[in-house]
Amino acid sequence: MSSASPSPIRAVDSPYEQFLATVGGQPRAAQCEQWADEHPGDPDQGRALVHAEWLTARGKQHQGDDAKALELFTRATKLSGAAGRQAQVGVVETLYAQDRERDAEQAEQAPREELTEQPDEAVADLQVFDDMVDMLGEIGRSERALDWCLAALAHPAARENEGTVGGEAARLRRGLRISRALLRRDLGLEPTDDDLAAEAETDAELREFGEGLDRALSGLPSGRPVEVTEDTAAFDGIVLRWVREDFAAVRTRWPESTDSYGDDYTAYAQRLQTDARTYAEAGAARVHIISATLAAYEEFAVREGRDADNPDTRREFSRHVVRAHPDESLAWPPPRNGPCWCDSGRKYKKCCGAPARN
Repeated sequence: MSSASPSPIRAVDSPYEQFLATVGGQPRAAQCEQWADEHPGDPDQGRALVHAEWLTARGKQHQGDDAKALELFTRATKLSGAAGRQAQVGVVETLYAQDRERDAEQAEQAPREELTEQPDEAVADLQVFDDMVDMLGEIGRSERALDWCLAALAHPAARENEGTVGGEAARLRRGLRISRALLRRDLGLEPTDDDLAAEAETDAELREFGEGLDRALSGLPSGRPVEVTEDTAAFDGIVLRWVREDFAAVRTRWPESTDSYGDDYTAYAQRLQTDARTYAEAGAARVHIISATLAAYEEFAVREGRDADNPDTRREFSRHVVRAHPDESLAWPPPRNGPCWCDSGRKYKKCCGAPARN
């Protein structure tokens, strides 16, 4: 192991954070929806609904339930704050997924007019623009994405932070500049000097991130075997993830199995991301990430009369969760705009799904 100290446990400072802590950071969609119903008016009600929406979109054996997701997204749009605006992006994305193009374009118009004509929460507004740009670009609607991107860069929050290097608004502005450059390339448009400068800045940031990750992984094995069937039958890939709060205790209890992950949760998550991608590339029909607590695992071992310290018990526990409690496993990869599987609190596209980590 390296000598780095373990990742600190995050503070639980709200009722919803307490709820997430009790379920290991990866609740079922129905649990999130129930929490929202039981906490009307809570500042995190919208966040719980949006969480439920993304989980619903990947439910039903990971094929998604667009109708239910749309119902939840629409409900959340009626709430104020950032979650309500994020839900507007979800409505548009779900309508496009249902091939309801005209409805999707109309749904785009409402937040666009609101953000342009009534900019009252500058940074939050810019985040919605950024989410819409990402989503439209990912589904191949580059012209619409570029239109949103240009409107975002003309927004007061972006103009006010031009030339600054710190703060959330400045970070979003940098991201929008690189999105504009990439979208212009996708559309066959000549890059401007600002496009080239944004790409150069991003390349430098990716190199810096990669070097930091290499340092975190230095001295660890370059790869670990994953269980892949040797015949042509369909198989599921299962990745067991210990929740962030239990990571230090797990590493202390089973050092022989956690040496390959290092002491830092970022490096640990990177290895699990690699495992999940390995299963997908090997042809797995589905890839599951099981987010486990030590308490749940030990309860299983006692109930089944198994040795908790035997690695085979951990593998059987993972299979048991997938078979007996499918709603408690997370389909990988999650939606890019959905919460990351590592319970960092960030979106997948900004966390383990970021290009620099893949």
